[in-house]
Amino acid sequence: MNLRFVAAVGEELGSLPGAVLGVGPVVAAASMASLLAAERPDAVVLIGTAGAFPGGPAVGSLVSGRLLGMADPLKGAGVGYVPRLPEPLETDAALRQILGLPECRILTNLGVTTDEALARYFSEEWEVEHMEAYGAAWACHQLRVPFAVVVGITNVVGPTAHAEWLARRFSVQTAVREWVRGRFLRR
Repeated sequence: MNLRFVAAVGEELGSLPGAVLGVGPVVAAASMASLLAAERPDAVVLIGTAGAFPGGPAVGSLVSGRLLGMADPLKGAGVGYVPRLPEPLETDAALRQILGLPECRILTNLGVTTDEALARYFSEEWEVEHMEAYGAAWACHQLRVPFAVVVGITNVVGPTAHAEWLARRFSVQTAVREWVRGRFLRR
């Protein structure tokens, strides 16, 4: 199987073979579409770091995304709404089985949620926040390429998210890369 690993930034891939998509859902979708057109992989696994909404997975844990959604922060903040959000996407069941990790619901936002009330609002339906998952998944979905996500949890979403991410990003990125090496590259 021609399995392609992708990540938002090079630091998440390290020395793993893979492609960098860029930061944010729009950039990730466009980069993923270009990669799919050029390389035509059989399947794609996005790896990286993410934040857990209150009640979500423990900091330091590795999870796989089962359901991916796009956020409406305007509605959550009570200042507006998006008339038609794209539908949530389910990741590929066969890939999730191969991954064998705990599965969760991942929400893509345009940025990192730092407001505690907004984090609680999102946590009613979602467990993890990741900025590129939905964009990359959407491109794969359009071309019917199986897609999965593996993220390491660096922080709790909210006011201290950035400081927590800075403190843990390298250790969690290393843990994700080592897991990928052990699961896929040492056979």
